[in-house]
Amino acid sequence: MTTPAWPRPQWQDSGDAAFLLWFVFGDFEEDFRIDAQRWRTRGTPAGIEVVRYVNRELAKWDGYPLAGALGSILYDEDSRLFEQARRAPQCVMLRGAIADPPDLDPLRDMVGTIAALCDLGGVAVVDPQTLSMLPAADWQRRLFARDAFEPRDHVLILCSEDERHPGRLWVHTRGMRKFARPDVSVRNVPPADANLAGELAERFVAFQCAGGRVEHGREIEVGDLPDGMRVEHAGSDDDPEFNNRHLALRWPG
Repeated sequence: MTTPAWPRPQWQDSGDAAFLLWFVFGDFEEDFRIDAQRWRTRGTPAGIEVVRYVNRELAKWDGYPLAGALGSILYDEDSRLFEQARRAPQCVMLRGAIADPPDLDPLRDMVGTIAALCDLGGVAVVDPQTLSMLPAADWQRRLFARDAFEPRDHVLILCSEDERHPGRLWVHTRGMRKFARPDVSVRNVPPADANLAGELAERFVAFQCAGGRVEHGREIEVGDLPDGMRVEHAGSDDDPEFNNRHLALRWPG
């Protein structure tokens, strides 16, 4: 049995599926080949489709990533890169679901495949699950070059005003559906404890990326964190705040 390059040492099968989705905008040759050895990929995992579109035709689709709320976020983040993507003649969509994987080598395959597409004419990579867009060179440098799994490359941790609790913050994640795991939501966080809440979210992200499962009702007993927090399973895959289920926690006080 081959030892995985990106293992999940805490893996327990959740019975769910890992959902993967990226868009690579660029100008690609009509017939191109990906050098599997150079780009460290075994090919596209079963369950993932790779489809090339004419960009102006894809733009008519309701889920077009450069339109709507996501498009506004991407434009505000980097308007120059956004315009490069918008003007690109083609877009390759990589999309699908795979049964909860016991290792992260399928994700590694996708990182390599996308790096190859960046080399073959891609200019920008959009990850809708983390509301992000990277220049092709940054994808190759940050995600591909070091060949090491880093959760923060694939999961976004956000901190914003908590509309349900005035004067408090909401720390939450996006992107855990790639790992067949729920995202994390910590509400009612005092501003002075924002870093602690962020560290708690990072712990949950790392544990779940490694394949661990967090049970409903689990009491949080970690270091300097206040007593009285318990995990509740909440949400659904069509929840617009996460596009995923989530672990819901409320900061005491």
